[in-house]
Parts: sequence; structure tokens; C-alpha cells
Amino acid sequence: MESKKWYQSKTIWGILIAALGYFMSTIGVDYPSLPENADFEQLKAYAEAIKAAQGNWSTIIGQVFAGVGTVVSIIGRFQAEAKVTA
Repeated sequence: MESKKWYQSKTIWGILIAALGYFMSTIGVDYPSLPENADFEQLKAYAEAIKAAQGNWSTIIGQVFAGVGTVVSIIGRFQAEAKVTA
């Protein structure tokens, strides 16, 4: 099996991007969370909390980074043909 440097791995880059997104989300202001099986009143309260956050960019960008990083790492894992070396 061939080998490649760590920085050539999509899986490693995906994990790093997802971690960056996680840290960006945790550094930002707390964002509201929606309970599972929410009723109409909980949805209204959630919408009001989002309005009050006024589009906290660190949270939004952090979530996007985490999502993109996760997808890249999964794709990289499935496409991997060489093992990673230090």
C-alpha cells in the first residue's frame, strides 16, 4: 500500500476543518437549541431566540465549517487508497 504525508489526506483536513468549526461555535455567544418533538410554542420561542441573537456570525460560520469538515472527512475516508505517514 502506498503512503502519503498527513497534509495530503482529505480525512485529516476534514477533521481539522470540523474541529475549527466546533471551536468557533463554542467561542461565540450561546445559541438557542430546539428540543426534540417541539410543539408550536417551543418553535415560537426558538424563533424569538434566533431573532435576539441577531445572526451571530461565529455560530453560523462555526456550524458551516463543522458540517463541511465532516462531509470532507467522510468522503476522504471512502476514497482513501494510501495510508498516512507523519
